Amino acid sequence: MAEHLIAVRSGDASRTVRLDDDGRATVEETTFTIVQAPAAGEMIATHGERVERLFVSAVGDAIWVFHDGITYELSIDEPGATVRRQHSGSLSAPMPATVVSVHARPGDAVTRGTTLIVLEAMKMELPVRAPSDGVVAAVHCAPGDLVQPGTPLIELQ
Repeated sequence: MAEHLIAVRSGDASRTVRLDDDGRATVEETTFTIVQAPAAGEMIATHGERVERLFVSAVGDAIWVFHDGITYELSIDEPGATVRRQHSGSLSAPMPATVVSVHARPGDAVTRGTTLIVLEAMKMELPVRAPSDGVVAAVHCAPGDLVQPGTPLIELQ
């Protein structure tokens, strides 16, 4: 059985995940079973009685996993590979999507987990939440905008 190590990054945080060919993923000491759900790009991860729903999008070498309002960029650990990093104060589009609604304006104080924007991708609505407490410095999108991966959506201070 083959296994692959990948680095999962969200902002400056990084974790190593071991993926096994049998559909298991291990993060630190916790092992999840991964199954593909009926909808394209949707996956279900189970650990005992716990069931988590994730959405996955890939464009070229970039892979994003969207879970509970947070976007994680995945990269395969390879010697000499470079890491693309998001600006620490910006929230960018994780995948090609349409902006459904914007719930923040410049100057708004937000707390971690607050839904700032709702995107639609693959016929699913994906809330984009504040990764930490902060103040909205700028909003770079409006409802109806089509955004591509990496497009800045909101700047936080």
